Amino acid sequence: MIRVIHLALVLLIATTAQSHNYILASDGDTVECVDRNKQLAFKNYLLRNHKIQETPSDYPIMKKVQKKSILPTSEAQISTAKCEIGTVPIRQKGAISNHQRTPKTSTNSTFTPQHEYAEASVYAPPKLYGTRATMNLWNPLVEDSAAELSISQIWLSSVDDTHDLNTIEVGWQVCPGLYNDSKTRFFIYWTSDGYNITGGYNLEEPGFIQISNNIVLGGSITPISSFGGSQYEMTILVWKDRKSGNWWLSVGSNNTIIGYWPREIFTSLADHAVAVDWGGEIVNSRRFGRHTKTEMGSGHSPEEGFGKASYFRNIETVDCNNTFQSSQVIHPHAEITNYKISVFRTDDWGTSFFYGGSGSSHTHSGVAPLSLSFSLIYLIFSLFFIII
Repeated sequence: MIRVIHLALVLLIATTAQSHNYILASDGDTVECVDRNKQLAFKNYLLRNHKIQETPSDYPIMKKVQKKSILPTSEAQISTAKCEIGTVPIRQKGAISNHQRTPKTSTNSTFTPQHEYAEASVYAPPKLYGTRATMNLWNPLVEDSAAELSISQIWLSSVDDTHDLNTIEVGWQVCPGLYNDSKTRFFIYWTSDGYNITGGYNLEEPGFIQISNNIVLGGSITPISSFGGSQYEMTILVWKDRKSGNWWLSVGSNNTIIGYWPREIFTSLADHAVAVDWGGEIVNSRRFGRHTKTEMGSGHSPEEGFGKASYFRNIETVDCNNTFQSSQVIHPHAEITNYKISVFRTDDWGTSFFYGGSGSSHTHSGVAPLSLSFSLIYLIFSLFFIII
């Protein structure tokens, strides 16, 4: 009888797995191969009449071929899965929490984890229609696995307003609260209302339409760079299709198409971007004046340079003529001394910058350290009991 029950369970599992078409990706994660016409994007009411665009109508034009880097670098690879043509791989959730993004500034009077940045920016005019950049890959330490993360990415945004902020975000991240591990993973994100209701990571919320039948959004990236050793990098291209208005995404030196953000899901970004940012971001959830130890990029200062610090190189934007323009002038910005950015330009790397740094346990100026805070609390309680 036990053997019969066991056999029935095996058959049930096998039948379920076959009907849902679960397979293992190259990084060992479980993915489901889903009919691309049934992916979550089409549950967005704004896409109820949307017809899938099979391929971009055109690609941005290069004025001149980029020079090969004189520094030794290699291309990293995003996790892949062998799904059939007409299906897309969707990574099964392993999250321990719904790790939502928050605006760069918050009006909430209660304590919220702080987002801190070291980034470079270009602002319109002229109007912006895309960007391309190459970044190297690392695996930074994240101190609080439930509340913190470390990101390196590009942002395209339009209308810097809390309620109408539109963004497209792509890059790599270490985010244990989302993936339940500390691997370096490729991610995408979007919002059309300042991170309030719309948008989300990867394919977890209805919006982005995937075309690729093998690239795994949220999949891990390998190999990663080593301090003083081999440097591995990834090239990302996002651009607006001039015919459809959709925002396409490709990765790698061979421009592997992943999919697109449909024009319909945006408001202000449906037309063009007004800013492009590149750089790093961390979440600092520490309180009482102690800063998080969460690292940005490689965890090392920009002054340490190639092989040790994180970088973005060959930074370009796409203009109204669908042509790449080297970003001659970019505006660097770092909010605190824990994380820094240093812009430079060379013939082979074009406009580039090093960025990042280690978190620290140093206190912010003007804020009492944690030990002092507890000492004061202890003193107050002692006086209270003496009085009574």
